[in-house]
Amino acid sequence: MTVLKLERINLPEAHVFRGEEFPAAYDVKNDDGRHSSAEVIAYLNELGSTGFFREELKKHGAIVLRNTGTTDPEILSEYVRAIGESSGEEQFVQTGVTAKRTIITDVLSTANEGPSENTIHQHNEFSRFNKYPTTLFFVCTRYDAEGGTTPIVHGGEFFEKIDQKYPKFLTELADRGLYMRQTWANVSPNHTAWHDFFCFGRDLRPEEDLKTRQEKAAKLVREFVSEDFEWDDNNNLIVGQHSRPIRKYKVSDSESYPAFFNSIATYYADVKYSPPDSKKTSALSYDDLQPIPTEYLDEVLQQSIDLAYHHQWKEGDIAIVDNYQVSHGRDPWKGDRKLLVSMWDQKNKPEYEPWVR
Repeated sequence: MTVLKLERINLPEAHVFRGEEFPAAYDVKNDDGRHSSAEVIAYLNELGSTGFFREELKKHGAIVLRNTGTTDPEILSEYVRAIGESSGEEQFVQTGVTAKRTIITDVLSTANEGPSENTIHQHNEFSRFNKYPTTLFFVCTRYDAEGGTTPIVHGGEFFEKIDQKYPKFLTELADRGLYMRQTWANVSPNHTAWHDFFCFGRDLRPEEDLKTRQEKAAKLVREFVSEDFEWDDNNNLIVGQHSRPIRKYKVSDSESYPAFFNSIATYYADVKYSPPDSKKTSALSYDDLQPIPTEYLDEVLQQSIDLAYHHQWKEGDIAIVDNYQVSHGRDPWKGDRKLLVSMWDQKNKPEYEPWVR
């Protein structure tokens, strides 16, 4: 029987935050250099039950498992399931997405299927909603490309950098909150209409009339996103989102630090750069509807670029991200690159407490 272990490896250009490497990376190794998927699953279950993955994510924000021995989505799904379930989490129900996704297995779906030449800026997944996952898994099943790294930014470092230049902005943002307004169209060319599965259509049936479909979608909007929504004359769904964009990340019972927890960078980039006919974001302001000065928004966007660690993928990689601490994006590429995603949530989790100065 082979003996499995995780051996710490270095990632080029990894950052350091609060004295800990971000992200941390491990090679999946054993004594004879070979391991079966059943052995890996058992080992990951054993590790997870000790709290290993929870503690590593708390310390490092993100961890990478390398040389997993497979690119098969079905096997990778079992690895993800083993880590998630043994760590006391359950699958998060993706609702309200703004990009096309396709189910691959009962655990994994495609990540954003937008054109490969498009940059996706930093965002904490669903941070502007009522419900958001605690943990994200990204797995690489194919990588034969130029570019296509995944940039991630530590929310604690993000906060510290902006606070050095614009402390007044962070004080106001924390006190006043963040407002965004987005539209899920009734007709969409890229499977992001409100009635599409990963948007608000998971409970809809083809034979239902429009009123019934809207009522069922509205139930999910209220539960997952916001009570503030309306249907326009063309049956598009317009949702106002109200959030607290800086939170207190709890390191222990006696220690916490402020972390940027929002999607300002990616949706400000949408407002700033997207053609008028493709914008999903029609408002981005303080929650009292007063404008956020452009110089502040520009600084957030620039720091989201400057502070990023860009993960260079290898086939079989599993990257695990603490969504509470770490935002992510996507760099453009040419060639063949396939990443799949799985979202998980801590059971009976406490409120992610807002930070105020």
